[in-house]
Amino acid sequence: MKKVFVQLESGRGYGRDILKGIHDYNNQYSKWEIIFETAYYLKTNKNRDIIKLVSEIRPDGCILENIDNIESFVKLGIPIIQTSSINVNTTNTPYLQGNYDADGKMAFDYFSSKGFKNLAFFGVNKVSWSDNRLESFKKHAKLRNTNIHNYVPTKKIKTKGLSHDLKDIIIWLKALPKPIGILCCNDDLGLILINACSMAGLKIPYEIAILGIDNDELLCNIANPKLSSIARNHTKVAFNACKILDDLMNGIPIKNNIIPTEPLNIVERTSTDTIASKDVEVIKALNFIRSNTHLNLTVNDVVEKTTISRRSLYTRFRKVTNRTILEEIQFHKIKKFKELLIAQKLSVKEIAFCLGFDDISHISRWFSAIEGITPIKWRNDNI
Repeated sequence: MKKVFVQLESGRGYGRDILKGIHDYNNQYSKWEIIFETAYYLKTNKNRDIIKLVSEIRPDGCILENIDNIESFVKLGIPIIQTSSINVNTTNTPYLQGNYDADGKMAFDYFSSKGFKNLAFFGVNKVSWSDNRLESFKKHAKLRNTNIHNYVPTKKIKTKGLSHDLKDIIIWLKALPKPIGILCCNDDLGLILINACSMAGLKIPYEIAILGIDNDELLCNIANPKLSSIARNHTKVAFNACKILDDLMNGIPIKNNIIPTEPLNIVERTSTDTIASKDVEVIKALNFIRSNTHLNLTVNDVVEKTTISRRSLYTRFRKVTNRTILEEIQFHKIKKFKELLIAQKLSVKEIAFCLGFDDISHISRWFSAIEGITPIKWRNDNI
């Protein structure tokens, strides 16, 4: 039986998702002896204590998250998987890295579909995954001639991190144009923003809609209002990472040291449950589309729920959402399709039936045309 040392911050949703992936792999395939790091309150020196422990127990492999000096571990000659890309070294140690461009695109498309013309980003200073999500958000916004308001602390910060000066954040929030949709670099930052809005007397989601990333369900649901968030495939990727670690421990070389993680979908909660438009007819149309993903809707069905002509609705709808009515129908249909794929309880044909498709013989072709892969492959890659 192989021994694997695991160092994870399991107090957050990301760490728990990774831990679940390790559990799933170990339960199905490996039967490793898992050894966890010393509890935080028992450690005298974070890195030194872990290195000492690893040197003493000589595990066959390590799964590490928050390690500042990874080179010291590499010198031990033990196969390692890093679950973070923050402290990546030059020794080709495999590590998990998010598809940050996909995060930014998903967030922009989501806010656009809700009619937001004003957008902002709230992130962490000089941290790669936050900076990369900002750049992606800005890139996709620029394609639609939209500017992103970015929070920049007024105080100079010499080290990496966020200025937690709530007064500074409140001043920034009050100065933003309203209504505005704000993407936070993760759920922790989303909670900070919710607290700042409460202190500032700003209404969520009507003045400020807030979207987090990672979908830490405990944090998102304990927030008031509850925080919407981008869910990511961390558990599946952790499962795949364990397979890579297994190969390394068995002397099998790997082809790529980057293990990508992908956004799955947006879990909508109260913090973004609004439409940023005063156009009553467009709001009628949007609400009808979102409430009837189980029907085989046509553009005419949507038009009939309003009191204006097809041409007028088309023009006004596109102005609010940056999409055509048909594109909006497809957007919510594919979103619901993915949610049901994630549930794993239904076959592709059963999902197609639930979503009102008349002809289920071409469902895979329809899904592939939008996502670039079949629904079965999408499910296998992400769940």
